Amino acid sequence: MKKSLIALAVMAAAGAASAQSSVTLFGIVDAAVSRYDSGGSGDAVTKLTNSGYNSSRLGFRGTEDLGGGTSASFWLEGALSNDDGTVGKFDFRRRSTVSLAGGWGELRLGRDYTSSFWNMTVFDAFGTNGVGAQIGHKVKANGTSFIVGSPVVDPAYVRADNMVGYFLPPNLGGFYGQIQYSFDEQATGNAGQYVGARLGWASGPFNIAASYGKTDGTSPPGFVGGLTPEVRDWNIGGQWDFGIARIMAVYDDARYDAQVAGEFKLRSWTIGGLIPVGAGEIKLSYGQAKLDTAGADPRADQWAVGYVHNLSKRTALYATYASLKNKDGSAMPIQGSGVPAGVVNERASGFDIGIRHSF
Repeated sequence: MKKSLIALAVMAAAGAASAQSSVTLFGIVDAAVSRYDSGGSGDAVTKLTNSGYNSSRLGFRGTEDLGGGTSASFWLEGALSNDDGTVGKFDFRRRSTVSLAGGWGELRLGRDYTSSFWNMTVFDAFGTNGVGAQIGHKVKANGTSFIVGSPVVDPAYVRADNMVGYFLPPNLGGFYGQIQYSFDEQATGNAGQYVGARLGWASGPFNIAASYGKTDGTSPPGFVGGLTPEVRDWNIGGQWDFGIARIMAVYDDARYDAQVAGEFKLRSWTIGGLIPVGAGEIKLSYGQAKLDTAGADPRADQWAVGYVHNLSKRTALYATYASLKNKDGSAMPIQGSGVPAGVVNERASGFDIGIRHSF
């Protein structure tokens, strides 16, 4: 009897410990047949790609209950190249953080999304994925040549290394936000330093947020003259859920100070909608991006339409088509790297047809 009581006590203790902490393996595998056409006399290519609907990824996350409403957690997440199974490309650069959270908010340390990127993806009908991703995101995330030979790059646009962030607690009447600082980790200068903040309010069907970010002294490959730019970026986005459809929009203003080479300004906006249809959803968007420079003002606009059909909560089929028109000297391709170069003042187009499975 005594041994039975001891055994029950040990089992109860083990159960309590497991209830207070957890580790989860999660991921997304997304594959699509995609075609990119640069238009005019340019080239076209058909490929098997990944991340046309959601970014393919593999990750581990865990939480430990420390008591008194406080918890510790970690998050390690890396990108997958499931179209070719290139294991050598895998790392945890999508996110690698450790956190301490409580009723006062969350303190998060490591590599993470920047404050100024969140609005670009949350208020994009295509979530900054595939050919339908907003045009401003395509320029900034990939260093795409807006003018031939003149890429616009913000290395800390999506994520930043060596970052300390504070996130507001979720009990502030709908208000949410964060502030982040990324160390440059250099003995002199401040190359690579990032500072940013985001503040939003969500209530019922309404959600709006504004953000600002500043990156100092980075040296992105291929920037005009190879000089070191300072990037200042602010944006505002919003969404309204009408039940029969969700309407969203985002405006972004980025300034690139290339010192001797002068200043570049990239302004972009996108408006989109999500319309539920049975087990699926129709996606629509239209947007424009313009690069203000000393000698030219190239611009491009894009429209996109897509459909997602949910086979279950975890598996979906999707199709997206996008058309991009270059104007005033612009030469953007329909997608980022690995596609035919854009042709000046020509229309580029592309499509994704794929399947996404999450676990």
